[in-house]
Amino acid sequence: MSLDEDKRKYRNGKNVSFGLVLIVIGSLFLMDKMHWVDAVDYWYLFPALIALSGIILIFSSSHPDLIAKGVFRIIFAFWLYASIEHLWGWTFHSSWPVILIAWGIQSIIAGILSNRQ
Repeated sequence: MSLDEDKRKYRNGKNVSFGLVLIVIGSLFLMDKMHWVDAVDYWYLFPALIALSGIILIFSSSHPDLIAKGVFRIIFAFWLYASIEHLWGWTFHSSWPVILIAWGIQSIIAGILSNRQ
């Protein structure tokens, strides 16, 4: 599969995934407003959805830069979960530089690997 086809497939999948996430989040908040569920109980699902999108990206792509993006999504989901649950004392306020460093590393790796092809 060519890089252009893979990028187009990634972009289409990203749009569909983003749309589905918006529908799920909107439905959850609507059900919360109608007092059917308590939306706070479902915050732990968001990191799992992000990690799942990273796993799907890794296994559906054959190009290293897209695989690097998938790995970053998994790392981001882990950071998000650790910040929500305050693992190791991490909070959003205290640990946000970690995600900037991971994003920078992902960008460098993606750039290096995409230039090799």
